[in-house]
Amino acid sequence: MRFKDLTILVTGGTGGLGSAIARRFAEEGGRVAIADLDQAAGEQLAAEVGNGAKFLPLDVTDETAWRQALDIVDAELGGLDVIINNAGFFQPNIPLEEMPLELWRKHFAVNSDGVFLGCKHGILRLKKRGSGAIVNIGSSMSIKPHATSSAYCASKAAVLMTTRTAAASAGQYNIRVNAVLPGPVKTQMLMKNIVPDQHEAEFLDRLKFNSALGRLATPEEVARGVLFLADPANTTISGTFLSIDAGNVSAN
Repeated sequence: MRFKDLTILVTGGTGGLGSAIARRFAEEGGRVAIADLDQAAGEQLAAEVGNGAKFLPLDVTDETAWRQALDIVDAELGGLDVIINNAGFFQPNIPLEEMPLELWRKHFAVNSDGVFLGCKHGILRLKKRGSGAIVNIGSSMSIKPHATSSAYCASKAAVLMTTRTAAASAGQYNIRVNAVLPGPVKTQMLMKNIVPDQHEAEFLDRLKFNSALGRLATPEEVARGVLFLADPANTTISGTFLSIDAGNVSAN
């Protein structure tokens, strides 16, 4: 029970990765704050997860909403110990030269600004406790370009430097900041990449072929990596990233 009596806030908590992360923390004894825009799904997941889990409405691009959510964590869940900045946005299959500026900015608002705000306000809360961990969810496309996913790649690349600068700022307070870079994982977000007339099996097989291990990671495998980086026992791991992609980045 690595996280017994600790409180963990997971943004994008109702999604494919977020829900797997929330469940794993609860299995390890953590009290999970499931932060998301989908109230019905969030409340249902909190009931399923148990162990005092609570749904919190949160738009990660709204700084006031961050303050309000963390006030609830302080008042009702015993205070913050870990933040998982998981919320993300991805609109695929658009070449850079055809990317509308508004859509480019939406990627950065959620994927980059949301992580910045989570790190900023996480550090402000955690430094009062003198310890804690923040894990940001990047992507294999943080470091591997994809021609028709330019906004996602660029905004997820920003997650890496935000992680490193946040770690440099937070270290003096005994707060660790790291990132996980998942490769393709079969979630609702990934399946948006299927183009018209393409079969799901064909799409997934192509992704598997691009990975050194010939397979995709599962949400549960990504969650295990997140828990490793958040584990209070790993006291000297900060400012780095962990790829969980079946060798997708190294394959080509």
